[in-house]
Amino acid sequence: MKNDNELLASAKITSKGQITVPKNIRDMLEVTDGDSIVFFKDQNSNIHIISKKNLKVSPEDNKPSIIVRGGKKNG
Repeated sequence: MKNDNELLASAKITSKGQITVPKNIRDMLEVTDGDSIVFFKDQNSNIHIISKKNLKVSPEDNKPSIIVRGGKKNG
C-alpha cells in the first residue's frame, strides 16, 4: 500500500452524480462487476471507501456504524 496522504487516483463526477472507480482502486479493494462499495465518514470527518464484503453495518444509538471484519480497512 502507498504512503498516507499519497494521491492514488481521481474520478470525474457525471451530471447524474456517478463516478467510475479507477482500476487501481478496484484492484486494491478487490472488487469486480456487481460488487458493492461503501463510503463512510470517520470521527475526523475523513471519507473512506471500502468493499462491502469487508464490513458489517450495525445501528448504534440510532446511527449506522461501520465494523471492519478481519482487520482489513481500505480508505
